[in-house]
Amino acid sequence: MRKNRIIYYLLCAAALAFASFYGGPVSYTILFGLILVMPVSLTYLLTVYYFFKIYQSASGKHITAYEPVPYYFVLQNEYLLNFCHIRPNMYSTFSYIESMPADSEYELLPHENARYDTKLICRYRGEYKVGIKSITITDFLKLFRITYHVPEPISVVVAPRIPQLRSLRTDNDPTRSSYKENPNIRQYPDAAVRDYIPGDPPKSIHHKLSAKTGSLKSRLYYGEERQGIAIYLDTHRVSEDEYVYIPIENKCLETVLAIANYYSALSVTSTLKYYGSGGHASNCFTQAKCSSRREMESFHTLVSEIPFRPDTDSGRSISLLRNDRDFTDCLVAFLVVTQISKELNETLNELSLSGVSCVIYYVSYEPDVSGIISLPDQMVVPIHPEDDLTRVM
Repeated sequence: MRKNRIIYYLLCAAALAFASFYGGPVSYTILFGLILVMPVSLTYLLTVYYFFKIYQSASGKHITAYEPVPYYFVLQNEYLLNFCHIRPNMYSTFSYIESMPADSEYELLPHENARYDTKLICRYRGEYKVGIKSITITDFLKLFRITYHVPEPISVVVAPRIPQLRSLRTDNDPTRSSYKENPNIRQYPDAAVRDYIPGDPPKSIHHKLSAKTGSLKSRLYYGEERQGIAIYLDTHRVSEDEYVYIPIENKCLETVLAIANYYSALSVTSTLKYYGSGGHASNCFTQAKCSSRREMESFHTLVSEIPFRPDTDSGRSISLLRNDRDFTDCLVAFLVVTQISKELNETLNELSLSGVSCVIYYVSYEPDVSGIISLPDQMVVPIHPEDDLTRVM
């Protein structure tokens, strides 16, 4: 377009010079003809702007991230002129259209329409606009253009997807698959026995084996191995810019769902806790549990609606884990955080002293984990908002 405009201005200047030096009806006809091109082009653009119509629709307002849904749009010419150089502009940051060629242009004859049926795919959890954002209209000589903004864009509510994990990196960590004594949690007998030692509690005596061998035997007591896992989610909104916080919050929720879904297949109970709910931050945790695949649908619905708020106090919320029985008594504690703080390190230290294995998922655009304290029985996993969780978890 810039090239065409430069050529047009040069032609106008040449016609003006020709008319000035030579005069005559021919030179002035050329000059006035070139000058009239501009108002005619602008009038054409205004006519297209006024009579042009667009219709678009997506299948349902509530959809799941990365789940293709039917989508179509119709470009309609409702006038007697030929409409050329009609280019739709899509919302492309949070969603995309399958098989939609870039910079595609349409030409519409009088009373003609162009329909395009395809699939719409949303990338992130949240509520935002999708489909066609605006239409760029260019005149027939490609000298000028105007933008027609869609008056009623499509708004959708997107739920996070559930990543299907075949394994976790923690599976390969021997500290999480081995028995270890934990005096701070309830005690349950293990299969191993030993000779009775004075001071052993009477309930630990293995009566049948004692009668069989003729000497007292005691069962060994270890920390409960099948207590379930606990998940903490940091619900502090990290930015006011939706292009920053929507991908981060989406990845946090995907991480939570991936963990719960993985353990639900093993019939291990997952307890999720996050700070605050509803329209304001509260002073206690909100929790949700998932014990089996049958409960994943309701768990997914609840997780999809978790609010992130800029006034949520991450330091205070993570400090509450130190006295939370679901975390101090669990098999493994998973912490999904978006920032590193002094309170985080203090909590990790307290959980480690309680004999709890911790996995920290740090979700950030620049996930530098050097500020997280290094402790035994602990794993730190940095996650970028665009990472594939099946690879990093």
